[in-house]
Amino acid sequence: MLIYLIGFGMGILSGLALGGGTLLVPALVILMKIPQHTAQGVCLAAFIPTALIAVLTHLKQKNVKIKLALYLTVGALGGAFCGATLATHVDAAFLRKIFGIFLILMGLYEFFGKPPQGNT
Repeated sequence: MLIYLIGFGMGILSGLALGGGTLLVPALVILMKIPQHTAQGVCLAAFIPTALIAVLTHLKQKNVKIKLALYLTVGALGGAFCGATLATHVDAAFLRKIFGIFLILMGLYEFFGKPPQGNT
């Protein structure tokens, strides 16, 4: 039952474009005792259907700039390949620390960053 609740929470965060992986990876590692590398791989695989639904919803609402998304996709594909390759060569404990630092930095940025300028 816990895994379904974790998935449900990840789906909501992904649909809101808030990053379901910020919940899923720690939940899988801490609550389900899944190794860090496996948790990250599962997160990425689970992200595909949730991202597809979110993208379709945002397309329907005309919230997607297609040309910008295509440019970002080109860079993201190369970055994903490099990051995945690098992650397979990094110790799980070190990877967990990097992920934790990333979450802390993102939290600090969100808390102390500039206020939103409005919808553009």
